Amino acid sequence: MLHRRFLSTVAVIATSALMFAACGSTDPLVLSLKSSQVKSGSNRANPYSSQNTEDAKLAYAQEVSYSVMNELPDLGESALAWSVNPLKQNIATLKKLALLLGLTGEVIKGDKNNFSIGLDNKTGAGLRLFVDVSSSWWNYSSGSVADSMPPVNLPDEATAIARVTQLLTDSGLRVKAYALTATRSDWSTDVVGTVAVREVSTNLEMHVSFGSDAKIMYASGPLIELKNAGSYPLVSTTDAVKRLSQVQYGLVGPTVRTAIDMAVSSPVANSSTTTTVTVPITGVRLTLMQITLTNKSSILLPAYTFMNADGDVGTVLAVEEKYLSYGDSEVTDGADPEPAPVEPGSSDGSPGVVPGGAVNPTNPVVALDDASSKKLIGLTEAEAQKVAAEMGWQLRVAMRDGEAYMLTMDYQTNRVNLTITKGYVAAVVVG
Repeated sequence: MLHRRFLSTVAVIATSALMFAACGSTDPLVLSLKSSQVKSGSNRANPYSSQNTEDAKLAYAQEVSYSVMNELPDLGESALAWSVNPLKQNIATLKKLALLLGLTGEVIKGDKNNFSIGLDNKTGAGLRLFVDVSSSWWNYSSGSVADSMPPVNLPDEATAIARVTQLLTDSGLRVKAYALTATRSDWSTDVVGTVAVREVSTNLEMHVSFGSDAKIMYASGPLIELKNAGSYPLVSTTDAVKRLSQVQYGLVGPTVRTAIDMAVSSPVANSSTTTTVTVPITGVRLTLMQITLTNKSSILLPAYTFMNADGDVGTVLAVEEKYLSYGDSEVTDGADPEPAPVEPGSSDGSPGVVPGGAVNPTNPVVALDDASSKKLIGLTEAEAQKVAAEMGWQLRVAMRDGEAYMLTMDYQTNRVNLTITKGYVAAVVVG
């Protein structure tokens, strides 16, 4: 007898505070992107994120064609982008999460920018935090071993959403809105919180899974702040369909992955030939897609998510081509950016920030003005960093080899904005 598992879904919007700040320019900037977007939206604190990335890469190795079944709607001429920054209070928030999840112990700093509380290397239990200049992510596991019998006393969907809402509130997460949905099966009750900005959904998500007696078995999510990065012109939805086959533009959705799995596992499939999978498209919606730039900053860019009756087909960048570039990236195809040594809470969260070695950011050793800042001109970027550290100044790269980076509008008397040309400081601006 065939048994089908029926899932019921409840949706609710939970809101909390989010900081917004305008960019330094109203004109769209040309963005230097990684050559692959397979890590878009991935949780760096999740030990399985690398495997998830490898699975995403495999989808692009398959021959897939897309068939638009009906006229796609026009979703506008432009849409807002948002820079993604680590939450400044991420360590304090991590401690709150630890208490709420029943963990004790001090914050332990691991390699690079990894932190943990109550981590048990044998069972995998504990709370992890990954921080770099572009974002921060947390990940929790109870360490419980899966039982062969279904769990008992699972919470219903409404109760699970209420628990997650309380977790968000008590931990003081500074994210404007999560669209929370819950599904209950025989084995768990799972809540997914999709980060939404001005009612536009992103591919950044929070996950919480409940087991027996409503115990949280697993949880993860971003610890970020978002800032307005200006508006970008969009390509048409019809023209964007061809981007689905190009790894530099987007992500393959679950519907395509399922179709690929079925084609590859089919008994008639010949391993010596390439099996072409045809996927229909019946609709599209405007979304926001997390992108890591080659300067290691992170941004949410306007994107289109295509769909059909079975679910999401894939998501691609919707920004016009002239605003996208793919340089000789500091980040190779699909690779992790090397995280800068950022102590959580110390960065101002601005995209394009080069972490400086300021002796005292609020009280420079040498007064900074237009005249004194010019001593940096002609130095290599590394030499400029060293001089700035000795002077007690902060540095920020505003432009590199003709490519302007998005910057916050705040004025800081101890900060120098650099223009870098072929590795040397070509111009400076205080502020």
